[in-house]
Amino acid sequence: MKSKAIQVIQYFLFLSIGVLLSYYFFRNFEFNELKENIKTGNFSWFYLVMLVSLMVYIIRTLRWQMLIRAMGYSTKFYNAFAALSISYFVSFVIPRLGEVTRCLSLKKQHDIPFMELLGTVIIERIVDVITLVILLLLTLVLQFREIMEYLKTIVFYPLYNLIFLKIKNGNITLLFIIIAFVVIAAFIFYHFRKYILRKSPRLLVQFAEGLKRGITSIAKLKQKKLFIVYTVCIWICYYLMTYFWFFVFPQTSVLTIGACLSILSIGTIGRSIPVQGAGMGTYHFFVTGVCMLYGLSQEWGKTLATVIHLGQSLFTLAIGIVGLIIFFAVYWKNKGKNNL
Repeated sequence: MKSKAIQVIQYFLFLSIGVLLSYYFFRNFEFNELKENIKTGNFSWFYLVMLVSLMVYIIRTLRWQMLIRAMGYSTKFYNAFAALSISYFVSFVIPRLGEVTRCLSLKKQHDIPFMELLGTVIIERIVDVITLVILLLLTLVLQFREIMEYLKTIVFYPLYNLIFLKIKNGNITLLFIIIAFVVIAAFIFYHFRKYILRKSPRLLVQFAEGLKRGITSIAKLKQKKLFIVYTVCIWICYYLMTYFWFFVFPQTSVLTIGACLSILSIGTIGRSIPVQGAGMGTYHFFVTGVCMLYGLSQEWGKTLATVIHLGQSLFTLAIGIVGLIIFFAVYWKNKGKNNL
C-alpha cells in the first residue's frame, strides 16, 4: 500500500510541477499569436526532422541489440524496435515506467530474463548521461558567456528577486510557504522512512546486479568502436532534430549552430526531468530562455519551443502506436502458431 502511495504522490508531484510551469509559461501568451506564427512556417522541414527522428529509433535499436547479443541472446530487429517505441510512448504518459515496459515487452517476445534486459537499459542510460555531460561541458566551453547569462537570468536573479528579496522586505507569507513546504517534505519522509529503509537495500542490490550485467555486456562487445559510432550518431541526430526546426520560420532561422548546441543541451535537461508529457513546461521554459539570449523575442522563443516540443511529442505518440501494432501483430502470430 505504501509503495503505491509513494508512486501516486510522485506521479501527482511531477504532474503538478509540469502543470505549474506550463501555466507560468503560457499565462501571458496569446494563443492567437501562436496560431498566426505557426501559419507563417515552412513545415516541409518537419518531414526532415521526422526522418532524422526515425533514424534515432533505428540506431538506438541497433545499439541495444549489440548489448543483448553480448549477453548471449538474440533478438529480431522489429521486436526490439517495437519495444523501444512502446517505452518512449509509455514514458510520455508516466515518466520512467517506459524502461520497465521496454524490458517486459521484449521478454514477452524472446523470453530473455528481465534483469538481463534491465542491465542493458541501465548501461544505455549511463552512456547517455556521460554523453550529455560531455555535451554540456562542450557547450560551456564554446558558449560560456551565453550559458553564464542564462544561469543568471533563469536561476540566480529569479531566486533572489522572488524569494530572498521578498523575505528580506518582510514578506512573511512567502517565508511561511517555504517553511510549510519543508515541514510537509519532512513529514512525508518520516511517514515513509521505514518503507524506504526496508526497500532501499533490495533496490540497490537489484540496481547493482543490473549495472554489473550491463557493464559485462559492454566488456563482451565484439564491435566496441561500432557502439561508440552508434552513440555519436544518435547525438548528431538529436542536434539535427533541433537545428532543422530553426528553418521553419524566418524569424528563427537567424539562430546559429552555437545556439542549437545550447538549446540541445539545456532542452535535454528539461526533457530529462520526470514530468509527464516529455518535460511538459520544463522544456518550454528552459528553451525559451536560451532563445532569448540569442536574440529572439520572447514570443518567438515560446513559439519555437512549443513547435519543437509538440512536433516531437506527436512523433513519439505516432511511433509508439506503430510499436504497439508490431508487438501485438507478432504476439498473435506466435500465439496462432502455438495453437496449431
